[in-house]
Amino acid sequence: MKSKINWRYVNVLVLLLIIYMLYILSPLWGSLFEKAIMALLPIIIAFAIAFIFNPIVTTLEKKMKIPRVVGILSLYALIIGIVLVIVFVFVKPYIDDLGNVTVGITNLLSQIGDLLNIDTTSVELSLSTIVEDIYNNIFSFFTATGDAANLVVSTIFSGAVIVIVGIIFLINFENIKNRTKEYLLLRETNKMYLYVSQLYHDLTNYLVAEIIIALIQFIEYAGLFLLIGIFIPEYRTYALVLGVCVSVFSLVPYFGGYLSSFFMILIALSLPEVVYASIPIGLFILIFPNLDAYLINPMIYKKQLKLNPLLSVSAILLAQAFFGLVGVFISIPAILFITITYNFYKEPIHAKLRQFKDSL
Repeated sequence: MKSKINWRYVNVLVLLLIIYMLYILSPLWGSLFEKAIMALLPIIIAFAIAFIFNPIVTTLEKKMKIPRVVGILSLYALIIGIVLVIVFVFVKPYIDDLGNVTVGITNLLSQIGDLLNIDTTSVELSLSTIVEDIYNNIFSFFTATGDAANLVVSTIFSGAVIVIVGIIFLINFENIKNRTKEYLLLRETNKMYLYVSQLYHDLTNYLVAEIIIALIQFIEYAGLFLLIGIFIPEYRTYALVLGVCVSVFSLVPYFGGYLSSFFMILIALSLPEVVYASIPIGLFILIFPNLDAYLINPMIYKKQLKLNPLLSVSAILLAQAFFGLVGVFISIPAILFITITYNFYKEPIHAKLRQFKDSL
């Protein structure tokens, strides 16, 4: 009598074997995948920018009767101009002064050591070395010296690709949307169309919300240093530099506020009369990060992006482990995409799992 083979068990074993082989070969495919992501990153950024700018361009075209191409070129010219002014007028002239941040670290740790009666010399040296390396890399980039020359060329090339490809995406964005809609509506069911529409809606809300949050935090932190600068002029020098850095930090979910506050403290400790400035800075740290986290940000999101905090933090840590700093920035959009997909298709997924379980 021939024994009957349960092919479902065989399929499970084959699947486990494939997963195991992928794990064994992860150093190879992981490196290739990371290189592919980095190579395609300018195109991904270009599409994300076009994704954000499209409503603005569409409004200019339909309500103000500005030709689409003219609106696109004007918008990109404005954004590029703002970026160049920030970098070369408000950031680059003060790069040399950022080296004083190590003074802030030394002062901070010395005060902690005196308060707790412990020796913080080794920690001071380690952190100062790290900050010095970061400062040297930034200085080399802005002066295009040493190994940073290649990075400057690569950055300029990537920026050009982002602008050119972004303009192409924007010119054809409405056409892409309409063709995608027509294709999805021609399918047997409209489930895929509803899914793509939901995904488009939620990702749009996320990107726009992040930009608004970045602008708000720029105003908050730069405004604080400008206000202190009325009484202590040295603080005005760092106001816009701090605002730009905080805007970037705000794109890091959950941890961005802590990074911003810590960076502000380091800058303040490297400046004169820090004792007088510590009062408004202390009040700011007590009030505004909590105000952002618990009032402003939820109002901006309008409670449409319901992500589990534990799941989000786990996604950030995993993405950072695999893809470094880039992973931190793409982690929340990626987990948002996965969550929307699961919520939309969870009933068919559960049905298939129950069917598979019953068949064993």
